[in-house]
Amino acid sequence: MRPVVFLSGWVALGVLFGFQEYLELSLDEMKVPLWVPLASSTLNLLLWGLTFLGLWRFLRASIQSASTRQMLLQYLPFSVLVGIVEEVLFILIFRFQHPGRHHSFLTRLERNLSSGLITDVAIFWIGFTLFRSIGYYQRFREREQMAARLEAQLVQARLQALQMQLNPHFLFNTLNCVSSLMRSDPDGADEMLERLSSLLRITLAKGGAQRIPLQEEMEVIQLYVSIQQLRFGDRVRHSIEVAPEAWDALVPTMILQPIVENAYVHGIAKSLGEGSITIKASITGDTLCIMIRNAGCVPGSFDDSAKGHGVGIANVKARLELHYGGRQSFSIREMTPGDVTAEFLLPLEIAKSPSSDHPEPLYAASSSDRG
Repeated sequence: MRPVVFLSGWVALGVLFGFQEYLELSLDEMKVPLWVPLASSTLNLLLWGLTFLGLWRFLRASIQSASTRQMLLQYLPFSVLVGIVEEVLFILIFRFQHPGRHHSFLTRLERNLSSGLITDVAIFWIGFTLFRSIGYYQRFREREQMAARLEAQLVQARLQALQMQLNPHFLFNTLNCVSSLMRSDPDGADEMLERLSSLLRITLAKGGAQRIPLQEEMEVIQLYVSIQQLRFGDRVRHSIEVAPEAWDALVPTMILQPIVENAYVHGIAKSLGEGSITIKASITGDTLCIMIRNAGCVPGSFDDSAKGHGVGIANVKARLELHYGGRQSFSIREMTPGDVTAEFLLPLEIAKSPSSDHPEPLYAASSSDRG
Protein backbone atom coordinates (compact mmCIF):
# COMPACT_ATOMS: atom_id res chain seq x y z
CA MET A 1 0.00 0.00 0.00
CA ARG A 2 1.62 3.26 -1.15
CA PRO A 3 0.68 5.97 1.42
CA VAL A 4 0.68 8.88 -1.04
CA VAL A 5 -1.53 7.07 -3.55
CA PHE A 6 -3.77 5.72 -0.81
CA LEU A 7 -4.31 9.12 0.86
CA SER A 8 -4.75 10.83 -2.50
CA GLY A 9 -7.65 8.51 -3.15
CA TRP A 10 -9.30 9.51 0.13
CA VAL A 11 -8.77 13.21 -0.64
CA ALA A 12 -10.30 12.81 -4.10
CA LEU A 13 -13.27 11.02 -2.56
CA GLY A 14 -13.62 13.83 -0.02
CA VAL A 15 -13.67 16.48 -2.74
CA LEU A 16 -16.31 14.52 -4.62
CA PHE A 17 -18.55 14.24 -1.55
CA GLY A 18 -17.91 17.93 -0.76
CA PHE A 19 -19.25 19.00 -4.14
CA GLN A 20 -22.25 16.73 -3.65
CA GLU A 21 -22.97 18.29 -0.26
CA TYR A 22 -22.60 21.80 -1.69
CA LEU A 23 -25.14 21.03 -4.43
CA GLU A 24 -27.58 19.62 -1.90
CA LEU A 25 -27.25 22.75 0.28
CA SER A 26 -27.74 24.96 -2.77
CA LEU A 27 -30.93 23.12 -3.68
CA ASP A 28 -32.15 23.75 -0.13
CA GLU A 29 -31.32 27.44 -0.68
CA MET A 30 -28.74 27.43 2.09
CA LYS A 31 -26.02 29.97 1.40
CA VAL A 32 -22.76 28.28 2.30
CA PRO A 33 -19.33 29.06 0.78
CA LEU A 34 -18.08 26.29 -1.49
CA TRP A 35 -14.91 25.80 0.54
CA VAL A 36 -16.88 24.84 3.67
CA PRO A 37 -18.36 21.50 2.46
CA LEU A 38 -15.20 20.79 0.46
CA ALA A 39 -12.93 21.32 3.47
CA SER A 40 -15.28 19.50 5.84
CA SER A 41 -15.73 16.42 3.66
CA THR A 42 -12.08 16.26 2.59
CA LEU A 43 -10.82 16.58 6.17
CA ASN A 44 -13.22 13.91 7.40
CA LEU A 45 -12.18 11.38 4.76
CA LEU A 46 -8.50 12.27 5.04
CA LEU A 47 -8.68 11.47 8.77
CA TRP A 48 -10.22 8.12 7.90
CA GLY A 49 -7.51 7.52 5.32
CA LEU A 50 -4.82 8.16 7.93
CA THR A 51 -6.66 5.91 10.38
CA PHE A 52 -6.81 3.01 7.94
CA LEU A 53 -3.19 3.58 6.96
CA GLY A 54 -2.23 3.22 10.65
CA LEU A 55 -4.43 0.16 11.06
CA TRP A 56 -2.85 -1.41 7.97
CA ARG A 57 0.64 -0.76 9.25
CA PHE A 58 0.25 -1.79 12.89
CA LEU A 59 -2.85 -4.01 13.20
CA ARG A 60 -3.18 -5.66 9.79
CA ALA A 61 -1.96 -9.09 10.92
CA SER A 62 -4.15 -8.98 14.02
CA ILE A 63 -7.24 -7.94 12.02
CA GLN A 64 -6.68 -10.60 9.36
CA SER A 65 -6.30 -13.37 11.95
CA ALA A 66 -8.86 -12.18 14.52
CA SER A 67 -11.34 -14.77 15.75
CA THR A 68 -15.04 -14.08 16.24
CA ARG A 69 -14.44 -13.68 19.98
CA GLN A 70 -11.70 -11.10 19.36
CA MET A 71 -13.90 -9.18 16.95
CA LEU A 72 -16.70 -8.94 19.53
CA LEU A 73 -14.63 -8.30 22.66
CA GLN A 74 -11.77 -6.25 21.22
CA TYR A 75 -12.56 -4.71 17.88
CA LEU A 76 -16.21 -3.79 18.48
CA PRO A 77 -15.33 -1.50 21.44
CA PHE A 78 -12.24 -0.36 19.52
CA SER A 79 -14.40 0.69 16.57
CA VAL A 80 -16.51 2.90 18.88
CA LEU A 81 -13.34 4.43 20.32
CA VAL A 82 -11.96 5.12 16.84
CA GLY A 83 -15.25 6.79 15.87
CA ILE A 84 -15.08 9.06 18.92
CA VAL A 85 -11.45 9.97 18.25
CA GLU A 86 -12.31 10.75 14.63
CA GLU A 87 -14.99 13.22 15.74
CA VAL A 88 -12.75 14.81 18.36
CA LEU A 89 -9.98 15.38 15.85
CA PHE A 90 -12.40 16.74 13.28
CA ILE A 91 -13.81 19.33 15.71
CA LEU A 92 -10.36 20.36 16.92
CA ILE A 93 -9.12 20.93 13.37
CA PHE A 94 -12.25 22.22 11.63
CA ARG A 95 -13.30 25.18 13.75
CA PHE A 96 -15.69 26.79 11.26
CA GLN A 97 -19.20 27.48 12.60
CA HIS A 98 -22.09 29.02 10.72
CA PRO A 99 -22.69 32.72 11.38
CA GLY A 100 -24.76 33.20 14.47
CA ARG A 101 -23.84 29.79 15.86
CA HIS A 102 -21.14 29.64 18.50
CA HIS A 103 -21.21 26.30 20.29
CA SER A 104 -18.74 24.96 22.78
CA PHE A 105 -16.43 22.06 21.96
CA LEU A 106 -18.50 19.62 24.04
CA THR A 107 -21.75 20.74 22.44
CA ARG A 108 -20.35 20.24 18.94
CA LEU A 109 -18.89 16.88 19.95
CA GLU A 110 -22.22 15.73 21.37
CA ARG A 111 -24.05 16.73 18.18
CA ASN A 112 -21.49 15.07 15.92
CA LEU A 113 -21.50 11.87 17.95
CA SER A 114 -25.28 11.66 18.02
CA SER A 115 -25.51 12.11 14.25
CA GLY A 116 -22.34 10.46 12.99
CA LEU A 117 -21.03 7.86 15.46
CA ILE A 118 -23.00 5.02 13.89
CA THR A 119 -21.68 6.05 10.47
CA ASP A 120 -18.14 6.15 11.87
CA VAL A 121 -18.47 2.67 13.33
CA ALA A 122 -19.88 1.41 10.01
CA ILE A 123 -16.92 2.94 8.12
CA PHE A 124 -14.51 1.24 10.52
CA TRP A 125 -16.10 -2.15 9.94
CA ILE A 126 -16.15 -1.65 6.19
CA GLY A 127 -12.39 -1.11 6.36
CA PHE A 128 -12.04 -4.06 8.76
CA THR A 129 -13.91 -6.30 6.31
CA LEU A 130 -11.75 -5.05 3.45
CA PHE A 131 -8.57 -5.91 5.39
CA ARG A 132 -9.93 -9.38 6.11
CA SER A 133 -10.79 -9.85 2.43
CA ILE A 134 -7.30 -8.79 1.40
CA GLY A 135 -5.88 -11.28 3.89
CA TYR A 136 -8.03 -14.10 2.49
CA TYR A 137 -6.99 -13.17 -1.04
CA GLN A 138 -3.29 -13.03 -0.14
CA ARG A 139 -3.43 -16.42 1.53
CA PHE A 140 -5.30 -17.82 -1.46
CA ARG A 141 -2.65 -16.43 -3.83
CA GLU A 142 0.16 -17.77 -1.64
CA ARG A 143 -1.40 -21.23 -1.62
CA GLU A 144 -1.95 -21.00 -5.37
CA GLN A 145 1.66 -19.94 -5.98
CA MET A 146 2.94 -22.63 -3.66
CA ALA A 147 0.87 -25.23 -5.50
CA ALA A 148 2.19 -23.91 -8.82
CA ARG A 149 5.78 -24.11 -7.56
CA LEU A 150 5.25 -27.63 -6.29
CA GLU A 151 3.65 -28.61 -9.58
CA ALA A 152 6.55 -27.09 -11.54
CA GLN A 153 9.04 -28.91 -9.34
CA LEU A 154 7.13 -32.16 -9.83
CA VAL A 155 7.05 -31.68 -13.61
CA GLN A 156 10.78 -30.89 -13.58
CA ALA A 157 11.50 -34.01 -11.55
CA ARG A 158 9.43 -36.14 -13.93
CA LEU A 159 11.17 -34.66 -16.96
CA GLN A 160 14.58 -35.30 -15.45
CA ALA A 161 13.58 -38.86 -14.61
CA LEU A 162 12.38 -39.43 -18.18
CA GLN A 163 15.56 -37.95 -19.61
CA MET A 164 17.67 -40.13 -17.32
CA GLN A 165 15.65 -43.09 -18.58
CA LEU A 166 16.22 -42.11 -22.20
CA ASN A 167 20.03 -41.71 -22.09
CA PRO A 168 20.82 -45.28 -20.89
CA HIS A 169 18.27 -46.63 -23.39
CA PHE A 170 19.98 -44.83 -26.27
CA LEU A 171 23.46 -45.73 -24.98
CA PHE A 172 22.56 -49.42 -24.67
CA ASN A 173 21.25 -49.58 -28.23
CA THR A 174 24.32 -47.81 -29.65
CA LEU A 175 26.73 -50.05 -27.74
CA ASN A 176 24.90 -53.02 -29.22
CA CYS A 177 25.74 -51.58 -32.65
CA VAL A 178 29.40 -51.24 -31.61
CA SER A 179 29.39 -54.82 -30.39
CA SER A 180 28.02 -56.04 -33.72
CA LEU A 181 30.89 -54.31 -35.57
CA MET A 182 33.70 -55.41 -33.29
CA ARG A 183 34.45 -58.63 -35.19
CA SER A 184 33.36 -57.70 -38.70
CA ASP A 185 34.68 -54.13 -38.82
CA PRO A 186 37.00 -53.14 -35.92
CA ASP A 187 37.86 -49.79 -37.54
CA GLY A 188 34.17 -49.01 -37.94
CA ALA A 189 33.53 -49.96 -34.31
CA ASP A 190 36.36 -47.65 -33.20
CA GLU A 191 34.99 -44.79 -35.29
CA MET A 192 31.50 -45.41 -33.89
CA LEU A 193 32.82 -45.22 -30.33
CA GLU A 194 34.51 -41.89 -31.11
CA ARG A 195 31.30 -40.46 -32.50
CA LEU A 196 29.32 -41.88 -29.61
CA SER A 197 31.76 -40.12 -27.28
CA SER A 198 31.17 -36.84 -29.13
CA LEU A 199 27.42 -37.30 -28.93
CA LEU A 200 27.52 -38.00 -25.20
CA ARG A 201 29.76 -34.97 -24.70
CA ILE A 202 27.22 -32.76 -26.50
CA THR A 203 24.38 -34.25 -24.47
CA LEU A 204 26.17 -33.69 -21.16
CA ALA A 205 27.11 -30.13 -22.18
CA LYS A 206 23.42 -29.25 -22.33
CA GLY A 207 23.20 -29.91 -18.60
CA GLY A 208 19.64 -29.83 -17.27
CA ALA A 209 18.23 -27.77 -20.16
CA GLN A 210 14.77 -29.08 -20.92
CA ARG A 211 14.24 -27.11 -24.14
CA ILE A 212 16.81 -26.12 -26.74
CA PRO A 213 16.73 -24.47 -30.20
CA LEU A 214 15.89 -26.81 -33.05
CA GLN A 215 19.33 -26.16 -34.50
CA GLU A 216 20.99 -27.76 -31.47
CA GLU A 217 18.59 -30.69 -31.61
CA MET A 218 19.42 -31.18 -35.29
CA GLU A 219 23.14 -31.24 -34.46
CA VAL A 220 22.45 -34.17 -32.16
CA ILE A 221 20.39 -35.88 -34.87
CA GLN A 222 23.09 -35.38 -37.49
CA LEU A 223 25.74 -36.84 -35.20
CA TYR A 224 23.46 -39.77 -34.38
CA VAL A 225 22.82 -40.34 -38.09
CA SER A 226 26.58 -40.33 -38.72
CA ILE A 227 26.92 -43.13 -36.15
CA GLN A 228 24.22 -45.17 -37.86
CA GLN A 229 25.74 -44.59 -41.29
CA LEU A 230 28.85 -46.41 -40.09
CA ARG A 231 26.64 -49.43 -39.65
CA PHE A 232 24.29 -49.19 -42.62
CA GLY A 233 26.39 -47.25 -45.18
CA ASP A 234 24.69 -46.53 -48.50
CA ARG A 235 21.64 -48.57 -47.62
CA VAL A 236 20.06 -45.46 -46.12
CA ARG A 237 19.55 -42.03 -47.63
CA HIS A 238 19.11 -39.10 -45.26
CA SER A 239 17.50 -35.76 -45.89
CA ILE A 240 17.07 -32.86 -43.43
CA GLU A 241 15.00 -29.90 -44.57
CA VAL A 242 14.46 -27.08 -42.07
CA ALA A 243 12.77 -23.79 -42.93
CA PRO A 244 15.10 -20.87 -42.07
CA GLU A 245 12.65 -19.39 -39.57
CA ALA A 246 12.37 -22.72 -37.72
CA TRP A 247 16.02 -23.07 -36.68
CA ASP A 248 15.54 -21.00 -33.50
CA ALA A 249 12.25 -22.61 -32.43
CA LEU A 250 12.51 -24.31 -29.04
CA VAL A 251 11.94 -28.06 -28.74
CA PRO A 252 12.34 -30.48 -25.83
CA THR A 253 15.87 -31.85 -25.56
CA MET A 254 16.44 -35.21 -27.32
CA ILE A 255 12.83 -35.31 -28.52
CA LEU A 256 13.65 -36.35 -32.11
CA GLN A 257 16.44 -38.86 -31.48
CA PRO A 258 14.15 -41.65 -30.16
CA ILE A 259 11.99 -41.32 -33.30
CA VAL A 260 15.00 -41.52 -35.63
CA GLU A 261 16.34 -44.42 -33.57
CA ASN A 262 12.95 -46.08 -33.86
CA ALA A 263 13.17 -45.75 -37.66
CA TYR A 264 16.45 -47.66 -37.65
CA VAL A 265 15.49 -50.32 -35.11
CA HIS A 266 12.00 -51.07 -36.46
CA GLY A 267 12.52 -50.17 -40.09
CA ILE A 268 15.98 -50.07 -41.64
CA ALA A 269 17.43 -52.92 -39.55
CA LYS A 270 14.60 -55.25 -40.57
CA SER A 271 14.87 -54.49 -44.26
CA LEU A 272 17.41 -55.92 -46.68
CA GLY A 273 16.79 -53.22 -49.28
CA GLU A 274 17.47 -49.52 -49.35
CA GLY A 275 15.57 -47.04 -47.25
CA SER A 276 15.35 -43.34 -46.60
CA ILE A 277 14.82 -41.14 -43.57
CA THR A 278 13.52 -37.63 -44.19
CA ILE A 279 13.23 -34.93 -41.53
CA LYS A 280 11.32 -31.74 -42.31
CA ALA A 281 10.59 -28.77 -40.04
CA SER A 282 8.48 -25.72 -40.79
CA ILE A 283 6.34 -23.10 -39.08
CA THR A 284 2.62 -22.70 -39.75
CA GLY A 285 1.08 -19.79 -37.88
CA ASP A 286 2.01 -20.27 -34.23
CA THR A 287 2.77 -23.99 -34.62
CA LEU A 288 6.10 -25.74 -35.21
CA CYS A 289 5.61 -28.72 -37.51
CA ILE A 290 8.22 -31.50 -37.57
CA MET A 291 7.84 -34.59 -39.74
CA ILE A 292 10.07 -37.67 -39.73
CA ARG A 293 9.41 -40.10 -42.57
CA ASN A 294 10.91 -43.59 -42.76
CA ALA A 295 10.46 -45.07 -46.24
CA GLY A 296 11.66 -48.53 -47.16
CA CYS A 297 10.55 -50.53 -44.13
CA VAL A 298 9.44 -54.10 -44.37
CA PRO A 299 5.64 -53.99 -44.78
CA GLY A 300 4.04 -54.93 -41.49
CA SER A 301 7.09 -54.04 -39.40
CA PHE A 302 5.08 -51.27 -37.83
CA ASP A 303 4.61 -53.32 -34.64
CA ASP A 304 3.52 -52.41 -31.11
CA SER A 305 6.93 -51.01 -30.25
CA ALA A 306 6.88 -48.69 -33.25
CA LYS A 307 3.34 -47.63 -32.42
CA GLY A 308 4.44 -46.20 -29.13
CA HIS A 309 4.61 -48.98 -26.58
CA GLY A 310 8.44 -49.09 -26.55
CA VAL A 311 10.60 -47.11 -24.13
CA GLY A 312 11.68 -44.47 -26.65
CA ILE A 313 8.32 -43.37 -28.04
CA ALA A 314 6.52 -43.78 -24.71
CA ASN A 315 9.18 -41.48 -23.27
CA VAL A 316 8.59 -38.92 -26.04
CA LYS A 317 4.83 -38.92 -25.46
CA ALA A 318 5.23 -38.50 -21.71
CA ARG A 319 7.65 -35.59 -22.07
CA LEU A 320 5.48 -33.81 -24.64
CA GLU A 321 2.52 -34.10 -22.27
CA LEU A 322 4.54 -32.66 -19.37
CA HIS A 323 5.92 -29.81 -21.48
CA TYR A 324 2.80 -28.76 -23.36
CA GLY A 325 -0.22 -30.61 -22.02
CA GLY A 326 -3.00 -30.61 -24.59
CA ARG A 327 -1.35 -27.89 -26.70
CA GLN A 328 0.74 -30.43 -28.62
CA SER A 329 0.06 -33.25 -31.02
CA PHE A 330 2.20 -36.29 -31.80
CA SER A 331 1.27 -39.08 -34.16
CA ILE A 332 3.10 -41.98 -35.76
CA ARG A 333 1.41 -44.06 -38.44
CA GLU A 334 2.07 -46.23 -41.48
CA MET A 335 0.91 -44.15 -44.42
CA THR A 336 1.41 -46.97 -46.94
CA PRO A 337 2.99 -50.41 -46.47
CA GLY A 338 6.63 -49.83 -45.61
CA ASP A 339 6.25 -46.04 -45.28
CA VAL A 340 5.98 -44.77 -41.68
CA THR A 341 5.64 -41.09 -40.73
CA ALA A 342 5.91 -39.47 -37.32
CA GLU A 343 4.58 -35.92 -36.95
CA PHE A 344 5.01 -33.33 -34.19
CA LEU A 345 2.82 -30.23 -33.86
CA LEU A 346 4.26 -28.06 -31.07
CA PRO A 347 3.40 -24.56 -29.78
CA LEU A 348 5.86 -22.13 -31.34
CA GLU A 349 8.41 -20.65 -28.93
CA ILE A 350 11.50 -18.82 -30.17
CA ALA A 351 14.84 -18.88 -28.35
CA LYS A 352 15.66 -15.60 -26.56
CA SER A 353 19.11 -15.47 -28.19
CA PRO A 354 18.57 -16.57 -31.79
CA SER A 355 21.53 -17.97 -33.65
CA SER A 356 22.66 -15.87 -36.59
CA ASP A 357 24.12 -18.73 -38.60
CA HIS A 358 22.13 -21.82 -39.48
CA PRO A 359 24.31 -24.59 -40.87
CA GLU A 360 23.34 -26.77 -43.77
CA PRO A 361 22.50 -30.39 -42.94
CA LEU A 362 25.63 -32.51 -42.60
CA TYR A 363 24.01 -35.65 -43.96
CA ALA A 364 21.46 -34.50 -46.52
CA ALA A 365 22.35 -37.19 -49.03
CA SER A 366 23.40 -40.80 -48.94
CA SER A 367 27.04 -41.56 -48.28
CA SER A 368 29.08 -44.21 -46.58
CA ASP A 369 30.59 -41.58 -44.29
CA ARG A 370 33.86 -43.49 -44.10
CA GLY A 371 37.35 -42.38 -44.92
